[in-house]
Amino acid sequence: MVETAFLSSVRKLLTGSPGGILLAVSGGVDSMVMANLFVKWMGMEQGERMSRQVAVAHMNFSLRGTESDRDQLFVKDWAGKHGLPFYTKKVSASDYAGKKGISIEMAAREIRYDWFGTLCREHDLSYIAIGHNANDRAETILLNLIRGTGLKGLCSMREQNGNVIRPLLEVPRSLIVEYARSNDIAYCEDSTNLETEFARNKIRLLVMPVLEQISPNVVLRMGKNAGNLLQAQSLLEFMTENKRAACATANGFSIPCLMGEGHVEFWLHALLSPYGFKESQIPGIYASLQGQSGKRFLSPSHVLWIDRQELAIRPLADTGTSVMLNYRRIEHTPDFVIPKDPEVAALDADKLKYPLKVRNWEPGDKFIPLGMSGFKKISDFLVDQKVPGFEKGNIRVLCSGDDIAWVIGRRIDNRFRITSATTTILLFHQKEAGPGSLPLQEDLEFVPE
Repeated sequence: MVETAFLSSVRKLLTGSPGGILLAVSGGVDSMVMANLFVKWMGMEQGERMSRQVAVAHMNFSLRGTESDRDQLFVKDWAGKHGLPFYTKKVSASDYAGKKGISIEMAAREIRYDWFGTLCREHDLSYIAIGHNANDRAETILLNLIRGTGLKGLCSMREQNGNVIRPLLEVPRSLIVEYARSNDIAYCEDSTNLETEFARNKIRLLVMPVLEQISPNVVLRMGKNAGNLLQAQSLLEFMTENKRAACATANGFSIPCLMGEGHVEFWLHALLSPYGFKESQIPGIYASLQGQSGKRFLSPSHVLWIDRQELAIRPLADTGTSVMLNYRRIEHTPDFVIPKDPEVAALDADKLKYPLKVRNWEPGDKFIPLGMSGFKKISDFLVDQKVPGFEKGNIRVLCSGDDIAWVIGRRIDNRFRITSATTTILLFHQKEAGPGSLPLQEDLEFVPE
């Protein structure tokens, strides 16, 4: 049964002409059976062409002292015996977990998959083969369930996830152990597998035996349920992408579209989680959809604003301070054409008071927009221009003394416009970087040369 399941999985996962395979081998029974099955497969017609493209990787997490070093040497000797390239790395999973503030289990996972990915890139390997079995999948389902996971977590491990393949995922652990003994496959025993310090071991040693008493085939049944849930998850992902496309706007998502067909909190979570917003934030965002514009929510990477009929989203790093202010002084000639681009300002140099200053606009600021004769508050001007709320905080103004000469990127003040009497022009551009360019940051004072 073990060989049949393995070969069936490999034929399905490695169709066509795959690249090389990195075997992740810990030295335990699962990974050693998998590694030996790959060696056997490489002697078959389908696997023969892969014989020079299979390598072995072993990570020593320094968690079990000399026992960890024993496992490392054991896997190295096995790889050498079978003529396979061997890569190893020794790390301290405990130190990594402490620095990151995560569990040792999570630390070990992050470290090893990062290293496996590096090896694949360096040695042109396309797949990472992991020895997870049906029991691992069942244990993961229970772990995710008690941690409050969503549907995706209940799908548990997949036979293939990106370049990671699990050719023994349909095989129960008991059959793998039996196969190892029947075929004289040596492996290392991990003494910590008998300890209940880790949550997974508690489930493996205390919970699963009870479930197996209730239902002897519980491991395989849980795997079948995971497959059914995966189909449901795939359907939801398809529907989510359709919803994303339907509700997408230039700055984020349309609120009327999100509200249109019900299940609003589900769609909010599905659409906003890629931006780092947590499930706990969704009720607050939902409650604000029909409230006052300007309500703001933060994730570790993004800011979300309620802006009229739109959920506007932008990266936190996108502050606008990296924009450069380029300027040059030119003579006013009859053939000069005043730029219509709002990101360019042509100002009468002789009407300006120096030094000029760039700052954030403030409540109460006012100017005379080009083409008008009276003052207008900048706050009202931005509303008239339909500037999204999330952009307002990045608006800068160019000041000439106490007067605002240019709402940068929007409109110049009528008092500093070019007229027939203008002799010298200061031409500003808020994006170009070149000779004379300055960072467009708050409280910048300068005298144009």
